[in-house]
Amino acid sequence: MTSYNNKKCIGCGVVLQTSEENHAGFAKNIEQDYCLRCFRLINYNEIIDYDVDPHQFLVQLKNNINLHHHYFYVLDIYDLPGTRNFTLEEIIQHNEITLIINKVDLVNKLINEQKIISYVKSIFSSAIINRNIKKIILMSALKNYHVDELYQYITHQTKDLYVVGCSNTGKSSILNCLIKLVNRNNKPIVVSNHFGTTLDNISLNFNLPVKIYDTPGVINTTNLLNYVNKNNYKKLLVNKILRPITFQLNAEQTIFYEGLASFTYLAGFKTSFHFYKNNNIILHRTKYQNQEQYWKNNLNKLSLQLNHYDDMQITEITISQADNYSLWISGLGWITFQGIVGQKLLITTNKNIKITLAKRFI
Repeated sequence: MTSYNNKKCIGCGVVLQTSEENHAGFAKNIEQDYCLRCFRLINYNEIIDYDVDPHQFLVQLKNNINLHHHYFYVLDIYDLPGTRNFTLEEIIQHNEITLIINKVDLVNKLINEQKIISYVKSIFSSAIINRNIKKIILMSALKNYHVDELYQYITHQTKDLYVVGCSNTGKSSILNCLIKLVNRNNKPIVVSNHFGTTLDNISLNFNLPVKIYDTPGVINTTNLLNYVNKNNYKKLLVNKILRPITFQLNAEQTIFYEGLASFTYLAGFKTSFHFYKNNNIILHRTKYQNQEQYWKNNLNKLSLQLNHYDDMQITEITISQADNYSLWISGLGWITFQGIVGQKLLITTNKNIKITLAKRFI
């Protein structure tokens, strides 16, 4: 990353650089006084998100923690377990926390809001931040859903607000919705000088007693989006209501998510599996004994692929207690099924992808 004499953006204080557009401090021309992120905010009232190394960000966050801060923790409903960051939760556990569940438009015709809130509460019931969660807000930045409710909630807060979360949760899209809402009321949005921070935050002035700070998106290394071919990236961003596909599977049958992953029902009685996934992903069923041949013959023909296959791993899950489950594959959605003792499941994908077996969502 190329920087020049540590020249800093006069908006957020980050060191300017001209080589990496998706990283903090990018400027098209080093003669400019603002980084692209601040420039777009000042001139177009638009927030641009950028990614930071998770370890670096979390160390800096810990060093700057303040009990007078209120954290808005943004999660993606398409990847609820995968967009949690347990180190982040440990750092902010003593602060007031509001959970913002984004992208509910993906499921709002499949499940009512109260059931979503109940499910989120169950996920966090044993979390170290549970006692300090003040509210759960469901919204969709894409559809401007519940943006007014979020803004009204913000107006009643007494502590400065820090918006935190992983990349691709829609954190900056939420802030852009708020900016548009405030502009509708003819209230100015400005960037404040924030040289003192090491977090490279941007402070948004909504003409309220409290300030809202946008923080960098933490790279989620357990999400499949980080391991796909760059040509596939946009196709895998989910923005339409999910249309679940159901397969009745016998033992030793495999479902391929094109060239991204596979799910195998290895052992158990005939069971219905409901796949909630990106509508652009085509599922293919084959016998388990034929999976290697299918993979060998078709991988180069599949439109969705990982960027490499050197780090593939098989994860085996055995059901030890009868219940209704959702199996989450970070970046690919989830699979819902009735669990029976003794069932065996195999998930094959990049070894870094987070796989979570949880109580049934939908």
